[in-house]
Amino acid sequence: MTRPKLKPLALALALAGITALSGCSNSDGEDIIYGSLLKGPVDGATIEIVDAEGNRIASGVSKNGIFAVRHEGMAQTELVYIRARGGSYVDEATGETVDLGDAVMETVFTAEECLQLLENGEYAALTPETTLLARLVREKVAAGEAPVQALQSAIDLVEQEWIADTNPTGGLVSGDTLVRKGNLVQALADSPQQALAKNRAMSLSYLAQDLNLDPKDVLTLVEKAAEDLTDGTLEGKAGNQDLSLPAADGTSVPLAGVRDRYASARQTLFQNTMQRLAEGNLSDAERQRLAGMIADRQGAQALLAQLDRLAQQRQDAEAKVQALLADDDLVDLPLPTPLSDEDGNSSDNAATYSLTVQKDVPVIVSLRHNDAPLDVTVNMLRYNGGQLPPLITARRGDTVTVNIDNQLAEETTIHWHGFRIPADVDGGPDNPIAAGGSFSPTLNLDQPAASLWFHPHPHSKTGQQVYNGLAGIFILEDDLSIQLQTDNQLPGYPYDIPLLIQDRRFKDTDGNGTPDTMVYAESPRDIAMGMLGDRILVNGVEAPKLSVETRQYRLRLYNVSNARTYDFAFSDGRTFKVVGTDGGLLPQPVEVDHLMLAPAERAEIVVDFRSDAVNDKVVLISRAFLGAQMGMMAGAMGGSGMDGMSGTGGMGSMGGMSGMGGMNGMDGGGMGSGMDMMGTLPNGAAFPIMRFDVTTQAQDPVILYTALPTTADINTRWANDVTDTTTRRPFVMAMGNMGKMTGMGQNGDLAAGMGFTINGKTFDMTGDPDETIILNGQEITEVWEITNHSMMPHPFHAHAIQYQILDRNGREPSCADTSTEAGQAACIDMGWKDTVLVRPGETVRLVGRFTPVVNEGKYMYHCHILEHEDNGMMGVFEVK
Repeated sequence: MTRPKLKPLALALALAGITALSGCSNSDGEDIIYGSLLKGPVDGATIEIVDAEGNRIASGVSKNGIFAVRHEGMAQTELVYIRARGGSYVDEATGETVDLGDAVMETVFTAEECLQLLENGEYAALTPETTLLARLVREKVAAGEAPVQALQSAIDLVEQEWIADTNPTGGLVSGDTLVRKGNLVQALADSPQQALAKNRAMSLSYLAQDLNLDPKDVLTLVEKAAEDLTDGTLEGKAGNQDLSLPAADGTSVPLAGVRDRYASARQTLFQNTMQRLAEGNLSDAERQRLAGMIADRQGAQALLAQLDRLAQQRQDAEAKVQALLADDDLVDLPLPTPLSDEDGNSSDNAATYSLTVQKDVPVIVSLRHNDAPLDVTVNMLRYNGGQLPPLITARRGDTVTVNIDNQLAEETTIHWHGFRIPADVDGGPDNPIAAGGSFSPTLNLDQPAASLWFHPHPHSKTGQQVYNGLAGIFILEDDLSIQLQTDNQLPGYPYDIPLLIQDRRFKDTDGNGTPDTMVYAESPRDIAMGMLGDRILVNGVEAPKLSVETRQYRLRLYNVSNARTYDFAFSDGRTFKVVGTDGGLLPQPVEVDHLMLAPAERAEIVVDFRSDAVNDKVVLISRAFLGAQMGMMAGAMGGSGMDGMSGTGGMGSMGGMSGMGGMNGMDGGGMGSGMDMMGTLPNGAAFPIMRFDVTTQAQDPVILYTALPTTADINTRWANDVTDTTTRRPFVMAMGNMGKMTGMGQNGDLAAGMGFTINGKTFDMTGDPDETIILNGQEITEVWEITNHSMMPHPFHAHAIQYQILDRNGREPSCADTSTEAGQAACIDMGWKDTVLVRPGETVRLVGRFTPVVNEGKYMYHCHILEHEDNGMMGVFEVK
């Protein structure tokens, strides 16, 4: 950096600095020290420069977070402290102006570093964490440590105990280190290190909000952290005394665990910024700050250009919604018909069904082309040769036998997704059904009512077989769900509608201008990011309509896409109530205006049409969200942000990724080259899904339940059984060696060297289990800690049982306050889960209970982006 020219304001500030400061000037006699002061930009703080003994030798005042102090000389000293007392800033989380009173922020330099600041015209940076640093240095010097050594050891301590492993980008942006130099209040950061430092400073506002602290008490937090770190470990204690912080309501907050919540706060700030990016709601300053995470200016400008393209895509999506509302030629939504019990007795608690796995079944797929229906016949894989996937219904306590006949030319399986059953009937890749073979599993159903499903799970072929048409619905009822419907506390048939939502890619192969062929995995990027289509199908139809009455409807949303995540909402912004997750009903309905579902996740929602008039129409949409935006950042960054990641827990050898542009066969500009980087519809893009037409006035007797009875299974919280002796298992999902992707293998798999890993390992079906659970004849409760150390979200799915979420980035599930979006998400996290979305840098802890006899044998855990699963992001756990 060259010495900045003073603007009039900075010049005035510089001239206001009057006190002598000797011995710390450059060879040219330049005598101005510049600085930036960031919590938010702090205005009106009194600036003091002091020597190691605390003698004030220069002063000034900050303006909008900037200061400049003139000096003439200073006695020799090893350390120089720069302090800022008082002032005010606008809190990022609350928007309130915070008066710091007598609170002090500061930083510290060696005399040599001070000289370098002057010679280079650099800014000193004051933040809460440099304040933590300065206080640790004083303590170390007071304890007899040499000043320069004290400074270095304090830097190491802050980085290790406060900053390490809290990077909200999951390592996509490297350089998450302590920053003591730079203008941190300017819109566009000079480096990723500065951009991350700004994220850390501002994240403290979200941490204070989360802890119910007064915003200015973030500096009290710094004081307590310094006290805590005197023994070299941030553990919430000073000696044997527990440390706490004063909450705004007069209670106290333990310091223990605050660092994990700080990591969560950083994640919240970054995710919120990226979500507003997706929605087009970023301010110019936020756009510049995001671009500041890119190391080179060319990459930063490329990202800003991508943001403009994303904005155009949002406008196009809104235009499609309006066109769909006006369209009078939509196809009716087809609904699946339940299979019939083949044992001849429909009244007992046993049933038999047959599933014949067939190839080259001519399926008519209704698409939209030029605003009109277009029927395309696709030879697909199907169960029983049907146009729609099959539907099986059962009741808790039933015994269901399924006769499976594999007529494919390759092996397959049927995995019963979300079922609590033994491994020998679970349908994992270790129990294949050979070509021409058969298998008749018997399922003893003992779990709550749920929207379950089934699909193939053959090793390395799951994605291809699911994409080409193999999937089915399994709706399980129980006494409670049936009673709720009987008592009109939950909509039932015919107002209970399953919606299988999936994306598929169609091409015009004969050159007549119309799509005629469904294609799969055309390039390595379809494996790297998962197979994404360009058309959204609901029960096999693109943009269908469903005629509804003026009453409440229960929609079972199934995300059966290979890789796409949806953020479901309605075009008019109406709210709806989430009543169920993967494995059953929620303890209480949760009112939301949108709901995100990753691949394999399900949800039951109740939509209220009672206030609509006949002829009203509304469109189910997927909102724009953080998805492709991370890829855009990766593409804009080139390889600059990846070189800091190593080890089995990180992205390993991704240092040479060059934004994944090094993948042969990908767009020349890498992932960030355009909005069509993953087909024409990126993950995270906005689009319409289907339309609801209000056609009939009706009276609705349903008054939705407000709480399940205390005896409901979900109200037994397994978190209460977690103790210090509970087994905890870490599962770290990562992607590595992306630069080695040279093409598709013979079977559609990736070239050798590509790495999708869990705990640093790729799937090995012939080896020993990765994890072993010994039951010893009794139920065992375990905690599984799922961490994502990659640049993209991964849905983690585990077989064998339904799980409960213990916490997400340290935040426990709770329905105590559903007035905020975070509170709504925490309440939905109370539900049964077999698949959970884990975002970059995020940690989700699950608690599971394994039962003898019911759980026995080898099961799978894996990413449910099917192409990731097929290429190694999967492991085996054995229950004995």
